[in-house]
Amino acid sequence: MNQGSPNNRSVLVIFSIVLASMIVISSQFPVVFAGNCKDDDGDLVCDPPDCNDDDPNVYPGHGCPPTSIEDIQYIISDVQDLLSVGDINSGQANALISKLQNAVASIESDKINAAIGKLNSFINQINAYIDTGVITQEVGDQLIDEVQDIIDDL
Repeated sequence: MNQGSPNNRSVLVIFSIVLASMIVISSQFPVVFAGNCKDDDGDLVCDPPDCNDDDPNVYPGHGCPPTSIEDIQYIISDVQDLLSVGDINSGQANALISKLQNAVASIESDKINAAIGKLNSFINQINAYIDTGVITQEVGDQLIDEVQDIIDDL
């Protein structure tokens, strides 16, 4: 069969129609990512519940505010940075990170009080590290403030 045959053109036309139909249909339904995260506005970015990052009156130019889980992930990165520069050892980092990961698991299971308890445990551990000189007051206070903001949001 050569490229210009009627059969090839028919297949191409049918393929184009099917592809166009799939695009139209998919744009009518939100995309669901792992963890029940949805893309409600079609930008292929996970949107927090009840967030329309395209509404300039609600989130003018800033997108949706980060969720508590995303904030906790940033703090985990901060702890990993402390480990990488040698401010804390791997055991200390693991103790902090496990508390944060357990808080994430609690949030994902809608166990907010349990998540708050785990985040308060993290704060207590940071205070112990400050008291024993493992980390500076400044570094500790920054981590505590970040975690307290998450607790306040929950």
